[in-house]
Amino acid sequence: MENQLDEKVVYKQLSNPRWMTLTIAIVCALYALLTLLGVFYLFTLSTKGLSDSAAQAMLTTKIVAFAFFILYAIFSLLLFNNYAKLRKNIVVPKMLYFALSVFMLLSAANSLATSNISGVFLPLIILLFAIKIIMDLGKVK
Repeated sequence: MENQLDEKVVYKQLSNPRWMTLTIAIVCALYALLTLLGVFYLFTLSTKGLSDSAAQAMLTTKIVAFAFFILYAIFSLLLFNNYAKLRKNIVVPKMLYFALSVFMLLSAANSLATSNISGVFLPLIILLFAIKIIMDLGKVK
């Protein structure tokens, strides 16, 4: 009986990661939707009259944007799944949040590389949320 977890203690410890996971999942879903709209717009642009290097840059942008859409969609689905588990007081592994942290660092680096300084802030905020969730999940015994 000593090894059983008290349900109220687990509920209290998982309440913070639960709402933060839901918040990140919603933000990632919105990011995926907006990135998909951007991908559709990029594919409507014509490359006629562009130099070879500009056409190559356009193709690279399309590929990177589509890859980001896929990754945001996957993270969104996995985070919604983790949220459902956390609602049932099931402790989830931290690996998803580590992967999300790495992806957010890459997203911020991509924003810096494309000189989009305003695109750095939201990935860094999501990164801070993920780190906080990792720390909170580490406290659950």
